[in-house]
Amino acid sequence: MKAASGDMNRRILVIDDNRAIQEDYRKILGASSAGTADLNKAEAVLFDCDPTVIDTDIFEIESAGQGREGLELVRKATRIGRPYAMAFVDVRMPPGWDGVETISRLWQEDTALQVVICTAYSDYSWEEITRKLGKADGLLILKKPFDSIEIRQLASALTAKWDLARRARLTLNELDRLVEARTREVMRARDELQEVNRELAAARDAADAANKAKSEFLANMSHEIRTPMTAILGYAEQLLHGQLSESDNLNALHSIRRSGEHLLQIINDVLDISKIEAGRLEAERIGTSLFQLVRQVQSLMQSRADAKNLQFLVEYDSAIPATIQTNPTRLRQILINLIGNAIKFTDQGSVRLQTRLLDDDPANPMLEFDVIDSGIGMTAEQVARLFQPFTQADSSTKRKFGGTGLGLTISKRLAQMLGGDIAVDSKPGKGSTFRVTIATGPLDGVELIEHPPERAPSGAPTTGPASRGSKHAIRPSPSEEKLDCRVLLAEDSPDNQRLFSLLLEQAGAQVTTTENGKIAVEKALAADLQVRGDESQRHFDVILMDMQMPVMDGYEAARTLRERGYSGPIIALTAHAMAGDRDKCMSAGCNDYLTKPIERGKLIAVVRAHTRAPAVQPS
Repeated sequence: MKAASGDMNRRILVIDDNRAIQEDYRKILGASSAGTADLNKAEAVLFDCDPTVIDTDIFEIESAGQGREGLELVRKATRIGRPYAMAFVDVRMPPGWDGVETISRLWQEDTALQVVICTAYSDYSWEEITRKLGKADGLLILKKPFDSIEIRQLASALTAKWDLARRARLTLNELDRLVEARTREVMRARDELQEVNRELAAARDAADAANKAKSEFLANMSHEIRTPMTAILGYAEQLLHGQLSESDNLNALHSIRRSGEHLLQIINDVLDISKIEAGRLEAERIGTSLFQLVRQVQSLMQSRADAKNLQFLVEYDSAIPATIQTNPTRLRQILINLIGNAIKFTDQGSVRLQTRLLDDDPANPMLEFDVIDSGIGMTAEQVARLFQPFTQADSSTKRKFGGTGLGLTISKRLAQMLGGDIAVDSKPGKGSTFRVTIATGPLDGVELIEHPPERAPSGAPTTGPASRGSKHAIRPSPSEEKLDCRVLLAEDSPDNQRLFSLLLEQAGAQVTTTENGKIAVEKALAADLQVRGDESQRHFDVILMDMQMPVMDGYEAARTLRERGYSGPIIALTAHAMAGDRDKCMSAGCNDYLTKPIERGKLIAVVRAHTRAPAVQPS
């Protein structure tokens, strides 16, 4: 048998009240193997062979005279991390615990301890011992008297068993650790998979909702576009046939105009929501007369209310600042949208616009507008989806009131851009209240007015600044003064050529048309030579340049003219009305920017402004 290795536990405890027996255990288990070695050498000489090598296990022996003393030794050994592998325990140890009770106490402290119970009497049967102790594993009985070989065999076997059990426990512990770690990984993977599944389900639901909303929106948009187009094309066909009376002709023209304005509003809503979603909608704040802005909104909406026999009231619940810092165009858009909806969803009763100043926080004063109607109202579920793009309180194909479902979304985003928000309070059959808040900007030194003045305070603009990039403050002029200028119109659409030419010529301008940028460049540069004595080659006072044309578009044409020294004013005509399109036109060399469709008054005003003063190159 090999000597004990460094990681083998050979610690043995002897519990016996007889000191002599304790010493016998020490001699047997701790004795030197020198005598055995001498016998092995003699054997080798006698039988002419190599001496037999038998390594003897050397055990570390500690002893106790009573069970309590032995228990304290076991506790201490366990506490310091040097437990005993086994114990020899005598049955009879008067006074105090006998061997069976001692073993029971020892196992309560160290369940791995291997035990040999030693007795010369039949104090207990094996069945009685196992019944008292509750188990038989780890227990042997040694009858006295016993010999040294038996003692050593028991010591070697039981310490080896203890070591194997320890290694098994370590292996099991490691397996438990690995299983636990693996279980954690599996649980984490399961949780991640569940989270992915939840995200996929949410994405699927969102995609389904988006597809449903898109389908409903497209169906709705198709209705909203085809309805006015039906009126436009139908009345246009009747006008072409020339079979209508003068009054019918006038009604047809008004219908065409109303339908065209409706289509333009749809396009503007779609453009606005696309700018908002892209984060590119701007709302520059300027000094604004609130009274004049509200008066303009009232004037625009009164006819709609009158058409439904509704009372439309404008009320001021507090003193109002003469001017505020806001974007008047966007604020007007919000109020018109909300009041228009209120009128649309109200069949009888009234629509009220209440305005008040909130000065609870002097550092951040706010204006509050309440649009109150006595209309059909909404449920909480309808209110919850009210501000989602492309949705309406009733999105079914049988809905009564029409609309694209974009106006409220746009209005809420605009209110947030102006430093406030929109909230709704509504009950079915009881009407709705839409509450708009916006920031006023600093009010230091601003007069607070108790009652609306007959006219807006002077110096308080209600419209936005001049076109960005333009060197002139261009606004439509009510003057009927005739134009006295020569215009080069570059436009590829024959219908638009005829329309713009007609409008400009009626205002007194001379118009030369061309269908693409390349010809426009050639004509502009040729006319700019100002050939003496040839009036037809007189230079053009202004160029109206469509930006999307074949052969050479307006951007390239404007850049080419500027590169070749052309200094006259160039005004961009474009259907591109997205954020950045203005800057793109200005960067190409244009002096101003008009978006299609273009109102007659604005077109003439812009041309007049640029032909009265020398053109200035855009910076």
